[in-house]
Amino acid sequence: MKSKVLPPLVLTVICIVVCGLLVIAHDAAVKDNTGVLTDEMKKGCNEIFGEGKFEMLTEKKDKTAEPMTFGYKNINSVITDKQNENCAVEMTCDGYAKGGLHLLIGIGSDGKIKGMYFLSIGETPGLGAKVAQKEYTDKFTGLSAEDDVEEVDNLTAATYSSKGLKKACEEVLEFYTVHKREIFA
Repeated sequence: MKSKVLPPLVLTVICIVVCGLLVIAHDAAVKDNTGVLTDEMKKGCNEIFGEGKFEMLTEKKDKTAEPMTFGYKNINSVITDKQNENCAVEMTCDGYAKGGLHLLIGIGSDGKIKGMYFLSIGETPGLGAKVAQKEYTDKFTGLSAEDDVEEVDNLTAATYSSKGLKKACEEVLEFYTVHKREIFA
């Protein structure tokens, strides 16, 4: 009887352990963008604006909360600190690689870019990935919708990545100008 019960029992224990490990691996690898502010996003907001009370704007869809994108293709979510009227826009846009730039662009209450934080970058290491370096992203700080983002020089050997980041900044500044009242309502 022991020889008939032991093998299925051992297999059951092995399956439980493997399932537990798969759940742990999944939780570590998958980033949540379904209306919940992740730790990485909070870190990015804190780096851009300093401490604040950040929350993601959501809307109800089919009994679930979805991030508000205001119909913009490249915008994944909008994060606000309503007390200080700061807004961080999460975007995924094309550089050299399709969808290679995934970042937060922070806009202050004055409508100017306060900073950027890259959540991930899929550009060529050593070339296009240089657009994520602080020396380059700082060139966009202080720009508003009235400024010409195109005046920021492209990085040598990272032209497509630079153009992608410029386009992202232009889109965020336009978005903020058009939707500021809705964001902070």
